[in-house]
Amino acid sequence: MHRPASTPEQPQEPPALRAETLQHTPQGQPYSARYGDVYASRSGAAGQARAVFLQGCGLLERPAAWCGLRQFVVLEAGFGLGTNFLATWRAWRDDPQRPHRLHYVGIELHPLSAPDLLRECADPQLAELARHLAAQWPAALPGLHPVSLDGGSVQLLLAFGDIGQLLPRLRLGADAVYLDGFAPARNPRMWSREALLALTGLCRPGARLATYSVARPVRDALDEAGWEWRKLPGYAGKAQRLQARLRAPGASSRARSPRGAPGSALVIGAGLAGAACAQALAGRGWQVRVLDDNGAAGATSALPAGLAHLRPAALDERLARLSRSGLDWLRLALPPQSAAALLCGDAVLMAAQQPRLAALHRHAQDWDARWLRLLEPAQAAAASGLADAPRAWWTAGSVVAAGALCREWLRAEGIELSAGRRVHAVRRDRASRMWQALDEQGALLAQAEVCVLACAAGGPQLLRASGLDAPGIPTLHLQAGRGFLVAADALGALRGLRAGVMSGCYALPLPAAAVAAAALDPERRWLFVGATYEHAGHPAWSQQQAWEHIGAGLRPWLGADPGAAGGWPAHPPRQGWSFRGERAGAADRLPLVGDWPAGRDDTDRGLYLSLGMGSRGLLLSALAAQCIASDIEGEPAPLEDDLLQAVHPLRAALRRRAAPAADATPRPGPAPASREPAPRDGGR
Repeated sequence: MHRPASTPEQPQEPPALRAETLQHTPQGQPYSARYGDVYASRSGAAGQARAVFLQGCGLLERPAAWCGLRQFVVLEAGFGLGTNFLATWRAWRDDPQRPHRLHYVGIELHPLSAPDLLRECADPQLAELARHLAAQWPAALPGLHPVSLDGGSVQLLLAFGDIGQLLPRLRLGADAVYLDGFAPARNPRMWSREALLALTGLCRPGARLATYSVARPVRDALDEAGWEWRKLPGYAGKAQRLQARLRAPGASSRARSPRGAPGSALVIGAGLAGAACAQALAGRGWQVRVLDDNGAAGATSALPAGLAHLRPAALDERLARLSRSGLDWLRLALPPQSAAALLCGDAVLMAAQQPRLAALHRHAQDWDARWLRLLEPAQAAAASGLADAPRAWWTAGSVVAAGALCREWLRAEGIELSAGRRVHAVRRDRASRMWQALDEQGALLAQAEVCVLACAAGGPQLLRASGLDAPGIPTLHLQAGRGFLVAADALGALRGLRAGVMSGCYALPLPAAAVAAAALDPERRWLFVGATYEHAGHPAWSQQQAWEHIGAGLRPWLGADPGAAGGWPAHPPRQGWSFRGERAGAADRLPLVGDWPAGRDDTDRGLYLSLGMGSRGLLLSALAAQCIASDIEGEPAPLEDDLLQAVHPLRAALRRRAAPAADATPRPGPAPASREPAPRDGGR
């Protein structure tokens, strides 16, 4: 974005995220009426991208700045038309010495629509890439939105929102920075001293920066932040541009450091959480050994199907934000060749009459219709495939073949599954610096550089047996649940069901992969209905009690007369199967995801937890795996900092540490020492 620079004004209150309607000047240039500025040089956005930003950050040199690296991270302030990203992606494709992975984090307060992005891409070299980007372009909702391209080798993370609020919440280490917001006089908040200092804190040593602006306040802020800058001839008639190199990170640096090479990992647990972690690491070139006494997809991960869907709530509600990110990352983690068989439907319908959804009308207008919308009964009937349906909330999501997906993840190249191996304890060997899994006799089962505990309720027990339990880990509570797998024609009212439906309970049409995994007749339609929530320590419900409970919970979806013939049978069908499992979750309903301190020595790292998913294992396992893998590799985190701390296993300690800071006046200097082990990248 280009405009003659002038002195920035004082930063204003954070503006709200709004989708932008693209306009044009009389000369046909893309133009923002909101800022009174054009999006790029009059000589073309693609030419400016190459001459100012790629050249300024050394990406058109030979060898380029990214030559020989496993990963390279670009941070852009002002994503705009997306031209800088497309040009960077094109240069990455064209360079035989490119890094294995290109990460690109683009901050944008007023995102354009996908059609506008396509329409404004005038460069033939970028047209194909623009089509791929537009096909995955997300809704204009605040937060982080992942886009995976070129088979996962190009990872775009779109950060929608105000730059002043987003920068402190990002975790990444940038190798290159593009400053391409509207001109400082038009958009002072993006060029403020505070924003440039915060941005610098996310940059790695030697990072390079490029911008079209040479405004004095911008140069002064870069000086203060530790950048060595110089002016060069500008593009297409503009007198000058700026490029800079970071001398050395300051004391406030939060930049993640890249890992040099893939390593080896142990994953304890072959359920959804463990399989997702194994798949995420193997996809980055790691050799992964998975240990589980019961083999693949045990316990509740063995269920034939489950739900992954948006939690309908206020846009900024914590679980709603997690569920949106979880669904994004689950979709990206599905094996492309089997995704269609693993899923059924593109939404989950929730009966609107549920008391817990009564307040949803106040928040629904904030969501894009691709995520949440209200259906009248006729629309709900058409979406669900049922003859009679209630008013319902359409929530983004799907029915997923849980057990089949788990086994599919574990078949990825680089993963070795060892079944029948019960791990009693783990330890860090001081000599080899390897994490070791031990049996009850203390014999070595396996060892690796990194260890992930993904064994549900067994995780805290394993930590205690290993002498690694620390104060502050949330207690995991167990709840038993029962569901039934039945032929659809045995439940007349639900016979035509083609999407997951919920009220007090749920009914799910079985995806093709689940039908095949259970060796069921593929010519018949099958449903999975559930589920009970039974507290541990109480007598288990009988099958009849569970069946009646599920029928009562599904009443809004059973038509006007649920007791009529062909409605809900009085007893479980004889040709059906009952499933029972236990869910392990924390009292705050959040998972336990992140690094775990193995000792006071800062080098005792490499132990991670992915536990406590409760009934959201399908929804959150892939997201949790990305949180862990990105931390190990030093990649941009998939979640904002407040959410990472909210799910961290030591979140109680982080809250206690943050509480005094919130009341005190900020002052420079080191943070006070804490007696509690500090999580990596945790509460600062």
